[in-house]
Amino acid sequence: MEIARKGIPEPLGFEKVRLATPPVRINDGDTFEADLDGDGKLSFPRERVRLLFVDTPELTETWKGMDRGHGLPAMEFLREALTRPPIFLLIPKNRATGKYGRTLAVVYAGGCNVNLGLIRAGHAPFDTRFRFPADYARYAKAEGEAFDARRGIWRLPDSRRRYLKRLRRELKTPAGRRNPSFSAGVYRASSFKPRGLLERYVKLEGRVKSGKRFFKQGRLSLLLLQLERGGRKRSFPVVIYRRTAEKLRADLWAAGVRLRLEGFIKTYRGQPQLVVHYGRRID
Repeated sequence: MEIARKGIPEPLGFEKVRLATPPVRINDGDTFEADLDGDGKLSFPRERVRLLFVDTPELTETWKGMDRGHGLPAMEFLREALTRPPIFLLIPKNRATGKYGRTLAVVYAGGCNVNLGLIRAGHAPFDTRFRFPADYARYAKAEGEAFDARRGIWRLPDSRRRYLKRLRRELKTPAGRRNPSFSAGVYRASSFKPRGLLERYVKLEGRVKSGKRFFKQGRLSLLLLQLERGGRKRSFPVVIYRRTAEKLRADLWAAGVRLRLEGFIKTYRGQPQLVVHYGRRID
């Protein structure tokens, strides 16, 4: 696992908590129970910790299916990692929890980022359903490395297809050189040719020309941005669905802002557009 060279980071919006005692129980590859407040008692579900940015295979039957062949090695990876003190948790300051009320966290053990280690070892895909990490590129790179090296869930064709299909539903795919759905490099909105990239995941840089919000039942449904393409009347459409827009705070992206976006090139009414998974300002 990768060691934090400059100490344990504290990203904006997170607080750092040190575990005074080791975890009490390892539930699976991405969940454990620990006495977070040091009172000698376990309070559920708050003191059940769910690792952010990973989603390891299930050990019991769920809507995602059961995969003990990959889930047990993930659990052992987490168990072994959590034997290395000191253990720190980076927890969102707003104490946001998953739908089961568990505490969401990035975990460092012995100076190593355990969440990132699970992804790099191929024990989990890079999971962005709850939020995006500040160091997004490191997680995406780790997932791409695991995919190219055929580690863990990426080793066997059936498992690889299953996770690729799931990630595609979430509008993402591993940034691997051996992934035919991923296009390496960064394209410029002003000059790229999207029709040669249909159904591929790309990175695209461009300046916002205009934007429009669409609402459904009084709630934001999606953002439609137009990126400058050269020529006063030319633009390229970019679609950002509500949940992605909320995580990225994309409603603040106004005309003139320069962005780096990534997602799949799809068609709508015969015209190519980018459906965004992730993005950030670069100006």
